[in-house]
Amino acid sequence: MTNQKFEDICTEVFKPISKSYIPMSPEIVQTSSFYYETYEEFMALSVDEKNNYVYTRGSNPTTKILEEMLVKLESGEKCKVFSSGMGAISAAILTLVSQGDHILMLNTVYGETLSFVQYLQKFGIEVTNVYISSADEMKDYLQDNTKLVYFESPSTQRFELLDLAEVTKISKSIGAYTMIDATWASPIFQQPLKYGIDVVMHSLSKYIGGHSDIVGGAIIGKEEIVDKIFECGHQYLGAVNSPINSWLAIRGLRTLPVRMNQLDNSIRQVLDALKDDPRIRKIYHPYVGNDYQKELADKYLSGYGSLFSMELADEDFEKVKRFVNALNYFSIGVSWGGFESLVLPSFKGNNIEKLNYRGLKKSHIRMYVGLENSETLIEDLKQALDKVYGNF
Repeated sequence: MTNQKFEDICTEVFKPISKSYIPMSPEIVQTSSFYYETYEEFMALSVDEKNNYVYTRGSNPTTKILEEMLVKLESGEKCKVFSSGMGAISAAILTLVSQGDHILMLNTVYGETLSFVQYLQKFGIEVTNVYISSADEMKDYLQDNTKLVYFESPSTQRFELLDLAEVTKISKSIGAYTMIDATWASPIFQQPLKYGIDVVMHSLSKYIGGHSDIVGGAIIGKEEIVDKIFECGHQYLGAVNSPINSWLAIRGLRTLPVRMNQLDNSIRQVLDALKDDPRIRKIYHPYVGNDYQKELADKYLSGYGSLFSMELADEDFEKVKRFVNALNYFSIGVSWGGFESLVLPSFKGNNIEKLNYRGLKKSHIRMYVGLENSETLIEDLKQALDKVYGNF
């Protein structure tokens, strides 16, 4: 078309043309809306926004590719991606429970998740958070109105496993949903849906993204449940993942098996080097857990995530700070799952009540082993301990 006006050139909608190329990497469909050749086509597709492209707040081709990959990895039926892990968690919980229902939270979970469900009490939802060492103990805390059993396995900070099949069996006996935050193991090392868990949540910000450059979350489960979460929690709360972040998560998935195998090898070497060090009072990780924890690890894990916690030999917080500041290859920072090793003390100077509630000491330090050489990381940890306690 010749003699187009400036305004017309700038606002032209590009119609699809026959492609002369096939990209190896999926395209980033960075659009908010989709157009249709006829109104009849629009009416037909808009009837089911969950499975058709109408508006990126609902579905997007780039995000759909990511969702299909995650479904296959988890052996699920359907997946919905969100703009953050908490977006996924809050959307799922709000969809699955109603006023008058009871949520049972098992062991330590992500702090924001616990805060969120406690906030729901203002809307008439009951919440109980209990610490148990075996799934059978949860029977003592179930109520007639328990609608959701939520947990992490391994648990946050303590990294203790629960028997997935037993949690599922007990929950289903009273008709309660089960939901697990399975981020620690990634889909490579644990697949909870195979043991009857209803909903699996992953933070895309961690292992799946893998490069510390995105925030995102995902829900995977049966089609009926995920569709319900899409229709209510996702659409009403609007935690929509951007196409570029979906593309970055797809990029992360390309190397996820390789990275997880590397991290599995590294964490074993690091923990072997630390487990008998007298300057460390306790290490929290299934690899160095008791016999029951190792039995559960053999049953449910095909490898080990590289996030762990440890307590120094005493609770002197000055020593904690000296240890952290002496590290050269562990950066101080939140989150985890990227290429870089991280360290983060649990005590922040003003949260002693929260630590006491979780049963954590001032000397409790969360650590993430990244993709650096494991011998380098071991040497770094040892020299930092030397600076605090001296050689042994």
